[in-house]
Amino acid sequence: MLRFFGSVRRMMTSTVSVRMLWPFMRALHEFGPQMSALRAAGVDEATLADPDARIPRRLAGEIVWTSIQITGDVALGVHAGECAESADFGVMDHAVRACPDIRQALRCIARYSRLQDDNVEPRLIEDGDRAVIEIRNATPIVLRATNDFQVTVAVMNMARRLGRPEAPLEVHLRHQTPTNASEYARVFRAPVRLGMPHNGIVIERRLLDMPVPSANPDAFSAFDLRSDRLLRALDRVDSASVRVQRLLMNRIGQDAIGIDEVAAELHMSAATLRRRLDDEGTTFRALVDELRRELALRYVSEPRVAIGEIAFLLGFSTQSSFGTAFRRWTGASPLEHRTRLRAAKQLS
Repeated sequence: MLRFFGSVRRMMTSTVSVRMLWPFMRALHEFGPQMSALRAAGVDEATLADPDARIPRRLAGEIVWTSIQITGDVALGVHAGECAESADFGVMDHAVRACPDIRQALRCIARYSRLQDDNVEPRLIEDGDRAVIEIRNATPIVLRATNDFQVTVAVMNMARRLGRPEAPLEVHLRHQTPTNASEYARVFRAPVRLGMPHNGIVIERRLLDMPVPSANPDAFSAFDLRSDRLLRALDRVDSASVRVQRLLMNRIGQDAIGIDEVAAELHMSAATLRRRLDDEGTTFRALVDELRRELALRYVSEPRVAIGEIAFLLGFSTQSSFGTAFRRWTGASPLEHRTRLRAAKQLS
């Protein structure tokens, strides 16, 4: 049974499996202070050891940030990624290991990644003699350590699937500056491109046709079925508002996000969706507004993203209309808010 802790039903809260904290626990010599923070949030030792338990993604991020502050290990994401084990990915890993080839294994990961983190959307892009394993995050990541962790896990998982180490052609990271360039060189053994739109790794396309050493059609059928059932259970646990939020995060600024289109994606009429959202104390308009507000705050906090680009990313028709909405949310213009953040960072 899937378990949720903290204010999981709160607006814009996504969740991760507690298994995603296990590699960080292995990479740390002590986990006492972090455990105290987890207990305060309602997550005890039994819950942390329960592979079916889920916690708010923000809480997981706070634990990682606290760990970096305590240890001073700015490359903790890389080190935790090295400590990730197959068991950390549950039944999804069993399905992946039973796939016939690397291409199918990567597609399996993309399909079931929400079992680990419902914010992550991996994509496989084949282009000429290269293939990009793109790790998209519906809500932008704040911690560089999380970016490091995602790409390190991707590199390690590729080696597991091939049955041998295989350096990627490139590693892509969203942040602008490395956490630890020497650790990047040691672990990735490939050029690292910073400031990229998405985390990811680039590999030779020919590797996609390589067989997975542990391929087993019968085992794949069993574990694929189990993974699919868990994914459906996760969807059933989600409220209508959470499901709408997830669709909006994938569409905003890129595709139509009207209630008719979203309702069709959820296989219901617009009237039914309005009624269900009303039962949950919200509206479609409120969900769109809250999503834009949260993403706006995250984008404005990243100096490399131009204000005009933020307006486009969030689907505003003009920069002026975005500025009006931002002032309604915060009492300041986007530029004023960014300036305040910069000043506060200089004082800290």
